[in-house]
Amino acid sequence: MFRWIGILFLTLALPAQELKIQVLCTTDMHGAIMPEDAFTLQPAAKGWAKTATLIRELKAKNPHTLLVDCGDTIQGEPSSYVRARLHPELAEPSMTIMNALGYHAMTVGNHDFDWGAAILRKAEEQATFPWLAANAVLARSGKAAFAPYAVVELGGAKIGILGLTTSGMNRIADPANIDDFRFQDAVETARTMVPLLRDKEKVDVVVIALHGGLGTSDTGLFEENQAMALIERVPGIDLMLCGHTHEALSTRHKGVPILQAQAQGRALGVAELVLMKAKNQWKVATSETRLVRPTLDTANDPQVIEATAALRKVTNDYLDTFATNLTVDLDGRWSRMEDSTVLQLLHTVQRKAVGAQLSAAFSPSTRYFVPKGPTSIRQFWALMPYENKVARIRVTGLQVKLWLEHAARYYNFSHLPELVNREVAGFDFDMIDGVAYALDLSKPLGQRVIDLKFQGQPVKENQTFTLAVNSYRLAGGGGYLNAIHFKGQPELVNPTSLRNLLFEYVLGQPTLNIPLVEKWRIIPALDRERVLAQMK
Repeated sequence: MFRWIGILFLTLALPAQELKIQVLCTTDMHGAIMPEDAFTLQPAAKGWAKTATLIRELKAKNPHTLLVDCGDTIQGEPSSYVRARLHPELAEPSMTIMNALGYHAMTVGNHDFDWGAAILRKAEEQATFPWLAANAVLARSGKAAFAPYAVVELGGAKIGILGLTTSGMNRIADPANIDDFRFQDAVETARTMVPLLRDKEKVDVVVIALHGGLGTSDTGLFEENQAMALIERVPGIDLMLCGHTHEALSTRHKGVPILQAQAQGRALGVAELVLMKAKNQWKVATSETRLVRPTLDTANDPQVIEATAALRKVTNDYLDTFATNLTVDLDGRWSRMEDSTVLQLLHTVQRKAVGAQLSAAFSPSTRYFVPKGPTSIRQFWALMPYENKVARIRVTGLQVKLWLEHAARYYNFSHLPELVNREVAGFDFDMIDGVAYALDLSKPLGQRVIDLKFQGQPVKENQTFTLAVNSYRLAGGGGYLNAIHFKGQPELVNPTSLRNLLFEYVLGQPTLNIPLVEKWRIIPALDRERVLAQMK
């Protein structure tokens, strides 16, 4: 008896087993390889070349490192397009890099579907790690389209990684690219899968890798950003990794750490979990998250440089191809305050593509400027980096006004020092070409559109028009269709991407003149330089 009491005391005196797990996460890399702006070629502290260096340094400090990506990985930079569409014989660069770094899993993002199912599957086959999306199923069979989760053992502890793509896929993705798939709600899926990981797979730690942003606690079903809703409604989550919104996050909700790396490798997410073992099971005792940012002085990873050399050469050759001679500057500085040559070009291409009377488009950037003279494809690519298509819908005069009133949310009242509403992204501020109007920022929302005219005559509420919109708007992006109560279907969708339609138009004219129509403006005129300084 005394012997067993002695053993008990010795056992109690032993220090508890401790295990330190490091989780490194990337997201929304969008094919960014080099530490430079792809269009201006100016240095930038981003891209796989610098991110890989940070990952290798951190992995060297802790052998128990989990490496996860939260999606939107194979689409974005021109090199991704060139490989997917022009040089499919070359390896997908992000998969090559991630394989070399030893990634354990990647969640599929909405833009990973942009090339269609065949190219998506080919990239997936190249990966030596699983692509995850527990809430994606095959349309025909209802079977899982991707692995729902991965289980990784580190230092004797079992880590379960549950991958969830954004629940808003059906609204934000081009229907032609996701025909083979159906998407279930991420929260409802997790309510089933987290207990399965705990009870069946016997994991010690549950990590959710969500291609979706923070959202709010009361975010509903089938919304794009549900991280907080997942924590609220699904017990048993130890770490939440996010993506999709491109912001950098290191926070927590109800004790659960939330981590989101910044897009294009501008910040790497780092989570440090301390696990304690009791009764033969590891449990998370403490957790800390942080963001590690590369600098211009961060060394470029030589393996990334070597592995992508061939693709980068053919991409640069393509981007440097002569496009046209501009007779006017393409100046985007004032493009969210009044008519501009930049928007006139985009409107012209959209209206021509679908034969519409009107066109709705946003300004890609208030930093965009191309001087008149010889130009290259690179300069026009910067206008349209996405894989959007153009559609034609039929709207009433009232719906045109409602569209513009919804856009006017981008501005606060003109008398306020903060003139730009930070809750509305620049890419969600549309202008409509084909009508004349002004936005009176001294008036409240819903009353800002004044002097709305078509061909010199006031627009009547029951007039009908054809309107060219991009596929992001058509899928509900920016909330415009909801704002105008649109319930119809597009009359026409041009199957060619808007970018390639732009190239077609530009390259078809050795000399390009863009007349400025000057049919819309904000009033009062305000201090243009001050307004510009506040715009992102």
